Amino acid sequence: MFRSAKKTDMVALSEKYYYVEFSLLEDLGTEPRPLQFINIWIPGVDEVPMSISQYTVEKLYVLFKVVGEGTRSLRDRSGFFGIKGPLGNGISLSSYSRVLFVAGGTGIAPLPFLAKHAEESGVSLDVVWGVKKSSDLFNVKRLVPSTSSIYYASEDCVVGYCGRASDLAKWVLHEHAWRYDVVVCVGPKDMLLDMCRKVGGLAEVFVSLEALVKCGLGACGSCILKPLPRLLCIDGPVFKCSEVYKHLEWSTQY
Repeated sequence: MFRSAKKTDMVALSEKYYYVEFSLLEDLGTEPRPLQFINIWIPGVDEVPMSISQYTVEKLYVLFKVVGEGTRSLRDRSGFFGIKGPLGNGISLSSYSRVLFVAGGTGIAPLPFLAKHAEESGVSLDVVWGVKKSSDLFNVKRLVPSTSSIYYASEDCVVGYCGRASDLAKWVLHEHAWRYDVVVCVGPKDMLLDMCRKVGGLAEVFVSLEALVKCGLGACGSCILKPLPRLLCIDGPVFKCSEVYKHLEWSTQY
């Protein structure tokens, strides 16, 4: 079921990254948890799955990169949209004291809402964010001033660490392993597999997956995590590495 929302503000964060505010004209029914997502219905275009970047009773925010027709329409259009969600399981940080959040590319999107919950729970949060092109980077403190330390990586080696987010995260954990109870990773599947392989022995690791989500209710089967009998919209998107390692291996081979 879609609920009505109006696009009321948009901020350009970098060359292709945008932060959009929606005023909720109808209550979502359930308060979202960090790393849950929504489907945004863009009239005449399509449904687009998006991480919940921030939420209040009256406002919902999404952070996205323009990569195709759906995100281009979300940037360019004004007016009314449909919101379905919150969808998925999300994550709770209340049982941890210090978290390392590792994001690859658009995996940075759920960070503001996660950081809000971390602060409310008295949990310290550090961030590793890696991108292919440094022109995608923006100052994360602009959205999440409560984070302790932020480490940047770019594969074009212009800004921050020269390399991938997973390599920088491994260095951070080797240098400061005692700091962290858990690592939370969001990004492309090859990065998530790399994190499970390189970091799994250093800390407890959760990964948040992406897949083609249509109905969001587990009925259509579009988001099945082959070769496992799991659906992203019902069982995920958040899993322990051990729960989806076979899927990550499979998805990077085919």
